[in-house]
Amino acid sequence: MERGKFIVLEGIDGSGKSTHAKLLCEALRERGIPCEHTFEPTDRPVGALLRRYLKGELKTCERTIAGLFLSDRLDHITHPEGLLAKLNAGISIVCDRYYFSSIAYNCISESIEWVRNLNMAARELLAPDLVIFLNIPAEIMEKRLERRDYKEIYENLDNQRKVRARYFEAFKAVDDPVAVIDCCREKIDVAKDVLHTALKLYK
Repeated sequence: MERGKFIVLEGIDGSGKSTHAKLLCEALRERGIPCEHTFEPTDRPVGALLRRYLKGELKTCERTIAGLFLSDRLDHITHPEGLLAKLNAGISIVCDRYYFSSIAYNCISESIEWVRNLNMAARELLAPDLVIFLNIPAEIMEKRLERRDYKEIYENLDNQRKVRARYFEAFKAVDDPVAVIDCCREKIDVAKDVLHTALKLYK
């Protein structure tokens, strides 16, 4: 049985990752490709705890948050119904965020080398076949998030500018296949580009 493909969507907050991850998964299934959508932080126990920190309900240091992200990610990869099990069963996975998010976000206050090295434990177990970065300016993020009734701790304009810059540093620091897609366009046009890029894995 051929192993499934592992596709990761990355981007700053408000870039459309969740929307386009779901659209991509649906489009792949329509083409007869078994596919599941997932996300990080997960809805498993460590991920649920992590979301409380991200919402500001609990306080801790950045290194602890980075460690929680890694713990949640390792569980995501290795638990009996996790990423490796599904990929080995021939199911492709479209994941909303993975270790590039940790490198970009946790590096706001920690060095890129420290966060990258921490996350190599996850990369050794499972590296993406493709990373799709949905690229928008932080100013557009701010307008999109105005509709939400809450904000997470990283969701302000200054932080998101830093995060966007850190993503591009991270892409240079970790040698994974990355496609950058302009998201300052209509959703249907972005979705077509995301699908076209992903389908190259199946040729």
